[in-house]
Amino acid sequence: MKNGIVIFYTSFIIILISSFTMYAGEVNSWDCNKFENANIVGDGGVYLGKLGPRWISDSIFNSSSSYSSTWSSESIYNTSSIYGSSYSNTSVFNESAINPPVIVSSAGFVGYLSIGPSWDAERFSPYDIKYTCDWD
Repeated sequence: MKNGIVIFYTSFIIILISSFTMYAGEVNSWDCNKFENANIVGDGGVYLGKLGPRWISDSIFNSSSSYSSTWSSESIYNTSSIYGSSYSNTSVFNESAINPPVIVSSAGFVGYLSIGPSWDAERFSPYDIKYTCDWD
């Protein structure tokens, strides 16, 4: 009898935790307002562009912006920079990064621009933001 109760509660807790992590860090369409025109700030206070539609001159989704380039040291898309490599602790694209770029709006801290980990609800993928907010 006790084993059955323990198994039941253990299963319940596992299901509860699993359902929470499925939705952590997801971008919903109503979140786009809090992201639009928010600044991206890297380690050391380095400005890395803005979140927003591609027509914004310093948007990371504007293909003419240095902040969306593959060559600029202030671009998250430069795989050789500390903000875009897959191994740097300050990179958007290192799921285990300790110090990814911060998203800051006029209201203050929004979260981190990072591809993971998926259980961290304060981390938002630039790909998810771009797709959900239709900023391409």
